[in-house]
Amino acid sequence: MPVGLPLEVLLVIPLAAAAGLDLYLTLLVLGAAHSMPWWDDTLPGALGDLDSLGVLTMAGGFYLLEFAAERTATGALIWNTFHAVIRPLAGALLALLLLDGLPGLWVGAGALISASIASLVHAVRSGDIVLDWLTPAAGPHRILLSLLEDVVTLGLLTLVLDLPVWALGCSAVLILVGAVRGPSRVRAFAFAVRLATSRIFRSLEARRWTETEDFPAWVRRALHGDVMAPGGGLRGSPAAASHLPDTPAFTTGWVVVRGDTPIFVYRSFGRANVIPLGSLSATGVFEADFFRRVDFEAETGRPPSLFFDLGGPSPGSLSAEFDMPPSQGIENL
Repeated sequence: MPVGLPLEVLLVIPLAAAAGLDLYLTLLVLGAAHSMPWWDDTLPGALGDLDSLGVLTMAGGFYLLEFAAERTATGALIWNTFHAVIRPLAGALLALLLLDGLPGLWVGAGALISASIASLVHAVRSGDIVLDWLTPAAGPHRILLSLLEDVVTLGLLTLVLDLPVWALGCSAVLILVGAVRGPSRVRAFAFAVRLATSRIFRSLEARRWTETEDFPAWVRRALHGDVMAPGGGLRGSPAAASHLPDTPAFTTGWVVVRGDTPIFVYRSFGRANVIPLGSLSATGVFEADFFRRVDFEAETGRPPSLFFDLGGPSPGSLSAEFDMPPSQGIENL
């Protein structure tokens, strides 16, 4: 342990990571720790206040509710959208309990750090759920992933209570992995929230492409001087892409239709990038409750896909723009 550093400060990061990953299991374990025979020591700070029957009942009920909600795409999206606010608040409150009695500067900094870590971990795990929902490739069943999250959470909490330095090291590795893999997953989560908002508030809006004058300024700058469309007229739509060549695993941008083949425009580190889509062979248009997806063939790896909200181009228009034969049709997911 670093000289002069209070033990409780070491525990802020692993406790916040556990709360971001599985908040209600974290509350259950902390609340029940005092009654478990293999943990004799008193919980640090004021965490022992979580042992009340009300807290345990609430945590257990919400743990079961979360497990049920995340069995469906709609339920998971609604649940995790609300928890984008709840998780950082809960992380901050846990830090306040953990650091109870320390100087105010420690408490304030710990609450801010805990809220940020809980928010990051929650966004990354929620993005994983969204990618499983959006993309066609088969992956591990969501129940198995939920159980894995529970195991990791229990492991972190065990280390928090028994081996604080190890808990800090393991949580640092977990956060580092999340930071590396996180951007695509955070974008996927944000895109899914936008899809749901679009579905609720724009369900009666006409399905169409957007004209050039309505493009964002950064898209117009990226396409300045494009001569592929007769008269310079371009059409486009906000979209997201997964596993397109030379792009992140998941990113958002615009699909723009020109005189020859569509292109995908996205930003990375403030720079606009243009990806031609003419070399990809579309295999179908699929429609779900919240989005439309265009799938493409892939020589290796996961197949690329484009995603549009329901206020964007119609399935028939997408099928025509990506040169799909009528025999391939349009399917509902």
